[in-house]
Amino acid sequence: MTKAGGVPTFEARIADDPPTVLIAERLRDGRVALGTRVQRRDGEWTAGELHFLDPIVQLDLASWLAPAVEAGWLETIRERRADPLRTAGELYGEGPGAVMRFALDTLAEIPPNLLRTALILLANAVGPRARARLVERLNETANRAEDLELRRRLADESESFAYAVAAAALFDALEEGIYPEDLEASP
Repeated sequence: MTKAGGVPTFEARIADDPPTVLIAERLRDGRVALGTRVQRRDGEWTAGELHFLDPIVQLDLASWLAPAVEAGWLETIRERRADPLRTAGELYGEGPGAVMRFALDTLAEIPPNLLRTALILLANAVGPRARARLVERLNETANRAEDLELRRRLADESESFAYAVAAAALFDALEEGIYPEDLEASP
């Protein structure tokens, strides 16, 4: 949805009784206004509470939502993997090397600006604030199996964060037309 002036807004129905919608708008100062509207019996809409999220809170919220996004898409992704796996086998043979090579070739077909966006979202999903939540959970658990799983995730995500940031920077450079030889010319 877009409001007057072309500024994108978000609106989603979150309840039916009474009809309630969640509204989010980006403000010029970088914050997001987040609130609700509730429809009264007479058909008129009334505004609910309004909250203003600073940019750092927006990043934290996006990071917190990342597991829900993954869970929402994972089955769809898995339903579509047979064809790419067949293609990987036809092009590169058997095993994980064939799958990795085709995955990398497939990524090379995505425009750099979209890969930059995806990698920024990935970095945010496994970044410092997400790691802080994992550490907090690690400090609370008495379950040995959960402890080991959380420690493994922390190690994987720490390494992945650095790679995601580096790759996002490289795809941004591609999008901007900046190459290694340009570094020598800059002060």
